[in-house]
Amino acid sequence: MNMRNEPKPATGRRRTAGRLDERKYSKYFKAFGDPTRLRILAFLSGGESTVGDIVREVGLTQPTISRHLAILRDAGIVADRRQGQQVYYSLNKTAVAGCCDGFCTGLEIRIVTDRGRKKSRKK
Repeated sequence: MNMRNEPKPATGRRRTAGRLDERKYSKYFKAFGDPTRLRILAFLSGGESTVGDIVREVGLTQPTISRHLAILRDAGIVADRRQGQQVYYSLNKTAVAGCCDGFCTGLEIRIVTDRGRKKSRKK
């Protein structure tokens, strides 16, 4: 133990900041950190939808849903495409998986896979 009563790293090396891209993960967690945005993401996990579909599902106004979608889009979690007058939104599953994987790798967290085996994230 050191002077501040904190355990030393097991390897004896000093921990260094910068393993994570703080700005990138701050955007991700801002996007994930709101119950309405989580409801939108859960809805979009079922497939592509228009703003009108999301408004009906979530039960909030179109401007409110659009504001939440802008935050999700800015974080790269939601993609959009225009077809005529309609804008379709979809969950960017690759970005969500990359966020989870990258965050856990940066913190050296081991992930249990669906088969029950631990997958090491240390390099």
